[in-house]
Amino acid sequence: MSYLNQAEFFFLVVVRAASFFVTAPFFGIRGVPVPVKAGLGVLVAVLIFPVLPAGQPAFTGAGAYALAVLNEALAGMALGYLAGLFLSAVQVAGQLLDIHMGLGMATLFDPQNAATTTVMGQFFTILGLLLFFQVDGHHTLLLALQESFRLLPLGGVHFDGNITWAVVKLFTGMFSLAVRMAVPVIVVILIADLALSLIARTVPQLNVFILGFPLKIGLGLLALIAVLPLLVTVFRNIFGQMEHDLALLLRSWPR
Repeated sequence: MSYLNQAEFFFLVVVRAASFFVTAPFFGIRGVPVPVKAGLGVLVAVLIFPVLPAGQPAFTGAGAYALAVLNEALAGMALGYLAGLFLSAVQVAGQLLDIHMGLGMATLFDPQNAATTTVMGQFFTILGLLLFFQVDGHHTLLLALQESFRLLPLGGVHFDGNITWAVVKLFTGMFSLAVRMAVPVIVVILIADLALSLIARTVPQLNVFILGFPLKIGLGLLALIAVLPLLVTVFRNIFGQMEHDLALLLRSWPR
């Protein structure tokens, strides 16, 4: 297929690919300049365009083409955002631990995303990114983008209530997964809180509030070290599930 003769279709490919890299995990971090993301989208579009399925749609006018461009941009950003939910679940699990360990106010500035984060949230994010690359999650994202052009033809992307409900279910599932990842450490900290409440009843002279800060942080770190091998396995399973969930979402997308 000639890039010049099919310029309008090639531009749609560029729009979807570039929009995908704006919100995709790792590729979409705010520390990466926008021209780099756009250039990466153009490069991927050049590689994908020759192998696109035959039979491109015909546009009746400028309005129809502008709507197709908008739909492609929304589809690309939606796919990248949904893929990022899996890594967000890991970060939320770390932030939940910070709240219960007493580190919720010890915020850090994350230069990659230009936002504040907590200590354990940043630790879980870095650990999740390392495991993400170890299981070839970036290859999975590129394959999902390529597969989207087969399941969602150019100009044939539509949005309805079913896809919105699927996104809501995926979002709630990721939040539920984050809670389940943090539950083992949270249970240990809750037991420590119960023990401290009993001590406060039996020894009123003891300042339990001051004692609780280092105690809960220490117990939380010990519990995290104990369950960390299991969490690493869970992280790998999450990124392995990402490919299945993205493929299922693409197949259920309205056309």
